[in-house]
Formats: sequence, C-alpha cells, structure tokens
Amino acid sequence: MKYFVSIAGLLLAFQIQIAHGEEQSLGSRIASYVELMMRAEQIKGLSVGVVGPEKTSWAAGFGHANLAANHKATQYTLYPVASLTKLFTAMAIMQLADEEIIDLDKAVSDYLPGFTINSRFIDRSPVTIRQVLSHYAGLPRDLYKGLLSSDTDARPDLLEYLSTQYVAYPPEAKYVYSNIGYDLLGLVIEEVSGKTFTEFIREQVLTPLQMHDSYFYEQGTELAALSNAYIQHDNYHYTEFPQKQYASSGLYSTAQDMTQLLWWLMDGGASDPAVPAGLFRDMLSDHKSPRTLDVSFRSGWSWILEELPDETGGVYAYQFGSTMHFNAVIAIAPSYHVGVVLLCNTGGVLEVLENMARMIVFAAIMETGEVLSETTESYDIYTVVEPDTHDINRVLGHYLLQTDLFSVSEMASGVVLSTRGQTLQAFYHEDGWFSIEDSFRFTTDKLEDTRVLIVDRLGSIYPVGTDISGAYRLSPDIFERLGSYRLVGVNPRTETMIYSGANLSLTDGILQLRLILSPHQERVFGYGSALYNLVPKSGSEAVIAGFGMYKGETVFFGKDESGPYIMFSGLYFRLDPADEPG
Repeated sequence: MKYFVSIAGLLLAFQIQIAHGEEQSLGSRIASYVELMMRAEQIKGLSVGVVGPEKTSWAAGFGHANLAANHKATQYTLYPVASLTKLFTAMAIMQLADEEIIDLDKAVSDYLPGFTINSRFIDRSPVTIRQVLSHYAGLPRDLYKGLLSSDTDARPDLLEYLSTQYVAYPPEAKYVYSNIGYDLLGLVIEEVSGKTFTEFIREQVLTPLQMHDSYFYEQGTELAALSNAYIQHDNYHYTEFPQKQYASSGLYSTAQDMTQLLWWLMDGGASDPAVPAGLFRDMLSDHKSPRTLDVSFRSGWSWILEELPDETGGVYAYQFGSTMHFNAVIAIAPSYHVGVVLLCNTGGVLEVLENMARMIVFAAIMETGEVLSETTESYDIYTVVEPDTHDINRVLGHYLLQTDLFSVSEMASGVVLSTRGQTLQAFYHEDGWFSIEDSFRFTTDKLEDTRVLIVDRLGSIYPVGTDISGAYRLSPDIFERLGSYRLVGVNPRTETMIYSGANLSLTDGILQLRLILSPHQERVFGYGSALYNLVPKSGSEAVIAGFGMYKGETVFFGKDESGPYIMFSGLYFRLDPADEPG
C-alpha cells in the first residue's frame, strides 16, 4: 500500500521538472511533465485524460502510436485498458442490483448453478456477488491458459475449470485480487440478461456514457485505431494477442472515451447510466469484515482506496491494468472533482504510470486552491514490558512466507525472530505487539485453526505467513518430481504465455516452485523467474505459501504415460527428460 508522505516534496518536484510552470495552464504543465517522464522512462506512446476544477476537462496524446509509420498518439488512440474493464463490469452489476434482477448478497451459484469450487477450509460459505466485487471471495487469481490468444478455442470453460480447483482462502478472510472472479460476474450478467456480456456492456454502459470508440475484441475488425505494442528497451513493434477474459480485462478504449467515465464518477453516478447514491458509495467504500486479516488495506468494487492527506478526509481511489505491453491507470479524488486516466503502449512502466497519475491528481487539487497537508506515519511509543508465558507462546512458530521463513523462538524470557541467517531480539509492548525496530512490529492472528504472523510496517498491517510447525510433510515420492519442467500444450503462433517453464526443488526441506518467464517476458518485466514456497497438502497437491501473489492457490502434481507433470492456472509443465529419475 502507498502512503501520502512528503506531498510538498512531490509537488515541488512537479514544478521544478517543468520550466516556467507557474506561467502555464494546468493542461500545459501536465503536458510538460508527461513529456519529461516519457523521455526519462523510454515510453513510446501515451494518452492522457483529465477532469479537474470547475468542470474542466483535457485529453491529449504524446509520443507515437506507430513509430515506423510516424503516427502520433492522440486522445483518440485505442489501447487495451486491461483490468480497468472491471470498473464497467461493476457498473453493470450495480444496474442489475438497482433493478432487483440480482441480489448482491446472494451466492454466485444462485445465478450460475454450474459454479462449484472446492475448499480445504472449515468455512465453506458460498461466494456472494458482493464478495466477488470487492475481491474478498477467496477465489484463485488467474487462468492463464488462453488469456492472450487469437484462438477462440484456446481457453477452457471457466465453470468446468473451477470445478477442479480450490479457493485460496475462505470468503472475507483476505483480499485476493481475482480476474477469475470478475469473469464469473460476466457470466452472471449473461445468465440474468439473456445477452452476451459484450452486448450488455455496450448497450447498458458504453452507449449511455457516450463511449462510442470503445470496443471488445471481435475478430479484430473494429480495432483499426489500435496502438502498436512496444517495450522500453527498443523501438521494435511487438505482436500481442488479444485479451480473452472479457469481463475482467477485455475492453479497448481511448483517453477521450475514458474521460466520459471520469465525468460519470465525478457526477456521483447520477448521470446516465444512473445508479442509486447508496450503490455508488458502496463502490468507493471499504468492504472488509471484522475477521479480515489485512487490517489496513482498503478496497472498493475493484478500486484501491486511500485517504487523502488533508483535513477533509477525502478518498483517493485508483485502479490499474496491464497486459504484456500495454498499461493503464485511472485515479480519482471525488471530493475535489478531480480524476485522471493514463493509457500507454509500452511494457514495464506500470509503476511509473501509477506515480504519474498520483502527481497529476495532486496538481489538479492544488489548482482548486486547496493545500494538501503533510502526513507522516509513526508509532506511538508503548512501554516495553515483560511478556508472560501466554504472550510468548502465542507467537512461537515457523512462519512460511512466499519466499522466506520467519522463525519466532523463545530466548531469555523473551522471543527472537530469525530469518536468512539473522537472529533479532524482539521487545514486547503493553499493546500486545512485539517490535524489532521502530519500523517493524509483529503479532499473530488465526485463520481458522492455523496461526498467522501479522506485521505492522509504519501503520500498514497485513499477514505475511502461516505457521507450519509440525504440519509440513513431504510426500515420499517427492524426489521423483524434482527437476526442470517445460511448458506444453501451447501454440506460440496463436497464444502468448508469460511462463515458459518451471523448476521444482527442495531448499532446507522446503518445497519450492520457480516459474520461469520466457525470454521476451523477461525483457519486458526485468526479471527472469518468480520463486514460491509451497506447503504440501497431499502427494498430488500443494498450495503457494504466504500472502503474496497467487497466495493460497493450488499447484497439482501428477504422472502419466508421458511422465511427471505440474499443473497450475490451467497450464501444464512436463518434466524435462534429462531430469527424469533413473
């Protein structure tokens, strides 16, 4: 989670980076800032839409949509907006709820009888529409097979796929960002409306918003204005297959069209397609329950929420989307009637766009004459006290994180935390937390019958790992499964995959899965692999440890006439023949 600190410093940087900023209009200052950042980050093309004070709006393009043809990016250049699509899916659900066609607190299975998913938890409560909207349903994150594809048959049936999968967490236990969840909402929309998802969104959302240049991929015939795809490091035009997850990430739009969405948001959802004020407030409100583990994280219906650093206590809400080469960010401060959308054709710059969006929103707020106050995060200093036996015992354990292991042990009437060869003394405070230093504290909570380590870093409180003490058991045949795996069942001419292979290994008795990126993806994202600790659940299943990406999701192991395989997110990896045992 980001926090608003050193606001004056950020805005001073905005002014310093732009020559004669005080003599320019807000639009001119934003343009100068965007051009500077594009040069610094090697961004090829970028389109921006802004709504600001006194009902002003501004949209423009920068750089190129097509370098080879010298076609400039404009406010009308088309881009995939990826996960920004979820905002439109949520709007459609809000309309159906307003018309009492669906009930947000009913189970998804009430509208999709074919929807089933397995669970390892005591709490097997059905997943509700409201939980899916706010990503608190505990569903798996992705189904990569067929995600980027020109083959209409590449992606398996979602309901059939989920019937073999497991939830990552019980509902409302943890924020679990899920593309699959919003694709389920798309199926709900189709089921209750009798129309395809794309037809419903076009008729009930895009047309009322007057977003006439926004499309879903349909044989590519409507995408003539689509920008080329690039990465930072060269000027080559890369091919990117279309997103096939329509309801979670399938929309293509322009900065000019997305400005219409910004106006709807600034109008509180009162303009066409109108929704009740209560539903609009729910969209931008935190929906965690008292039992949620990530205490300080706040999310609306696919919006990430933060408090603005001012006396009004206004909300700063944002959402971002990313494909292989395209990135998109939307950010709003509704209490100031300020919003921005950035659409970009260059892979690997999503974090840059997030920071740019934040800076532009701040600059637009300053245009209203308001001054954002400085905020700092610090702990109250609690008295260090002697822990009793209960205080010590409730934190002892071996907590497996996504890529690390934290061990909390008793020593000299206190506790120490050990990780990566370091052993650090922890001090107990009267508020029930143990501290390592001023910026790091920890305690524990429970996820059903499992102990969870909770950390607090300068006010950001979140779970990091689960206790595996006495519960980590490897299958006797695990050594037959170790080795390097290659991705199979993918046609590179019609389908793009982020991962090209996997490696299954044991390190200090911990089973680990390393997902290997393909060479091009490594070039785009700047890293070559992603490592995940695994917690075995049986001889054929393990879950990804910790609370990071893919947290709690299942990795399946198997063996057939072709040898050992790993299955994850719809992908199959086969053990390399050179690594076959014997």
